[in-house]
Amino acid sequence: MQVLIVDDDIIRQTDLSLAFMEAGLHTNGTACHAVAESCIRRSWIDLVVMAETVAGRLTHHLALLAEWRNPLAATILLTPRQDEDVEELFLLIPSLHCLLAPDTDPDLVTKLSLASVIATSRRAPPMVLSPDHMVAEPLHARSIFATRRAPLRIAAQMSRSA
Repeated sequence: MQVLIVDDDIIRQTDLSLAFMEAGLHTNGTACHAVAESCIRRSWIDLVVMAETVAGRLTHHLALLAEWRNPLAATILLTPRQDEDVEELFLLIPSLHCLLAPDTDPDLVTKLSLASVIATSRRAPPMVLSPDHMVAEPLHARSIFATRRAPLRIAAQMSRSA
């Protein structure tokens, strides 16, 4: 399991890295947007733990990129915000699991992060359309691509019978 920690507080980043490594997770840490983006693009990140701002810039785009690369990625955001607008963050970042204060104990961050990753790995399987366009479980449905020529055969049969 890959963890990416994006934080410009080096002491907090080191403490979090040590806590995740003690839990047996592969951890990368950075305080640079470009390096974080490169890590996300080049590896399969399962968990992003990041401060809301790094070097004066918001880090929301990094969570969205990680989620685009791995739809089961989870994000933990370290932020001191407590205003009413924090609920909008959950709408903005679908992979966001929780907001934690920056001074939260690293062991607690690790426990909450592991719970978030386990919860995302147990998501329900995706639903697909069956040939009659009814929603069905994946085991009982066929791929749309497997049946896309069926309308052509039906049209050809209809033209022959006419």
